[in-house]
Amino acid sequence: MNTDQAPAAVSADELLKRKKEVRKSIVLRGVLLGLLVAAWWIMFVPESVVTSTMKYVLGVVVGLVATGGYLYQLRAVFQSSARD
Repeated sequence: MNTDQAPAAVSADELLKRKKEVRKSIVLRGVLLGLLVAAWWIMFVPESVVTSTMKYVLGVVVGLVATGGYLYQLRAVFQSSARD
């Protein structure tokens, strides 16, 4: 992009549509990250650390914490546009 060219103006509707698409992709990435961490915990945590039945429960909890942590770090994306 040349420095002498100004970026095209984006309408309010187009900006809202782009924000919704970004929010969807971020939530999807957060959920997939949580699933990946939960699956890792369930598959690879040693039996000496937890009992086999608690392994599944803790795997789900760890996945939820990972999803929540990821979305918390990116909370600025979900805040309203009143600050803009």
